[in-house]
Amino acid sequence: MQLARADLQAVLDFLAEVDELHDQEPYSAGLLGRLRQLIPSPVVLYQEVDLRARRFVQAQSDNPADRETDDEDLYWTLGPCPIGEYRGRTGDLTTVRMSDVMGRTRWHETALYREYFKPFDIEGFVDLGLGAGREWYRSIVLMRERDDLDYSERDRAVMESLRPHLRAREARAAMRDALASSSVTPVPRSAEVEPQLTAREREIVTLVAEGKTNAEIANELWVSPATVKKHLENVYLKLGVGSRAAAASRVQAASSVG
Repeated sequence: MQLARADLQAVLDFLAEVDELHDQEPYSAGLLGRLRQLIPSPVVLYQEVDLRARRFVQAQSDNPADRETDDEDLYWTLGPCPIGEYRGRTGDLTTVRMSDVMGRTRWHETALYREYFKPFDIEGFVDLGLGAGREWYRSIVLMRERDDLDYSERDRAVMESLRPHLRAREARAAMRDALASSSVTPVPRSAEVEPQLTAREREIVTLVAEGKTNAEIANELWVSPATVKKHLENVYLKLGVGSRAAAASRVQAASSVG
């Protein structure tokens, strides 16, 4: 669907507003709050989901109250969400609505809807995929109440138009992290010792050195972002460092000595 002139202007205004936020996180509460205005929605979330471990790795909202009503144990007992199952099964990152994945009658028959979302009057969803693998996915999801109209083709097209700009925010955030870590004092070559890392840990550190984010590494290695984070924590302990840049520098230096 081609966006109308007014919609294109609304997207440009949104991008100008979020560029003025100067937030360190790409999916900050400020960005999500402005997205709520661009596509009216009672609930707007950024989420990272580990399907295998059946847990939310991260959930960020512009309104903390959106998460206060959540019972994660109940959600995973009844779920996951059909959109999450679709992402994990297909790896499709395009913007989808709940009505694209499952008919309304069937959705209403699910225990997840009846026992988890219906009590809070939530029914409609539109989800912009940002990354997906066999065991995890991450996305921005907007939710509407039962008496609201479903998300339109215009809403879906607006969401999809944001993808390259959101990717750019992620890239800038990664560069800021790298810059913040670049002030680490390098270890003298005489003091370097070959780190005792596993093959997987070395693989992850190599990808870190290439400037990849945890989400990008997870996507490339077909693991969850939580797994990447855990491997990096182990690397930090083994090397006695406290940052991604320092770990990459230490391993690279040791390799050059060898």
